Amino acid sequence: MTELGLCWAPSGGFKVVGAGPGSAMLAKVVFSLFLWLHFAVGQDTPEPAPLPSTSNTEGDLLLLLDSSASVSRYEFSKVKEFMWDLLHPFTFGPRDVQTSIIHISTTPSMEFPFDQHLSGDSLRKAIGGTRQRMGDTNTGKALSLAKEKLFSSEAGARPDVPKVLLWVTDGFSTDDISEPMQLLKDMGVTVFIVSTGRGNFLQLSAAASPPSDTHLHFVDVDDLPIITQQLRDAIRDVIRANRLH
Repeated sequence: MTELGLCWAPSGGFKVVGAGPGSAMLAKVVFSLFLWLHFAVGQDTPEPAPLPSTSNTEGDLLLLLDSSASVSRYEFSKVKEFMWDLLHPFTFGPRDVQTSIIHISTTPSMEFPFDQHLSGDSLRKAIGGTRQRMGDTNTGKALSLAKEKLFSSEAGARPDVPKVLLWVTDGFSTDDISEPMQLLKDMGVTVFIVSTGRGNFLQLSAAASPPSDTHLHFVDVDDLPIITQQLRDAIRDVIRANRLH
């Protein structure tokens, strides 16, 4: 029986070696199989599926930051790191997320309006440049200012978009928070609370929006990264759900 083989011809292409009569069809089959294997090996490995996008999320997010003397400078710096880690996957802009910071101190103050930092790089620099105010922990006064700014076009807030308040605290306040916090929630604001101190569980759970297991977190300041993803997802889901509603 005649043995068949393939070799590269000097003129280009393959030729059948040892071919006898009736071997042309077999040579075609072997050559076709070779081309198929060559093509299959050369294919690129499929890329992994992209992570879920946080774009198309339109809402105003206000960060209520404890900037009083009850917070150490180390704790304040760790909270700033946490805020940026929480925010940076979002898309910022007039049709996406806009954010601002209000300082809790003797006299509350707004760090920047909602419509000032509409890119991730600009917001990162703004958060990094935020300075602690010191003073008393007048959270009630800061909440009253938040109620005003969250619905103020002069502060860059937008009408008819979901409103979210994230309060980062060491768990204590020198004035009453119950009334201004309830007014905010009555106006449709969703309240998340992160306590880096012991605090009062009953007071804070009453202040946070329900359910408390997704809207209230107690965590040491060095362990804030543990809750970052969960909190970000919860904020994103609230904004999207309220937007659809």
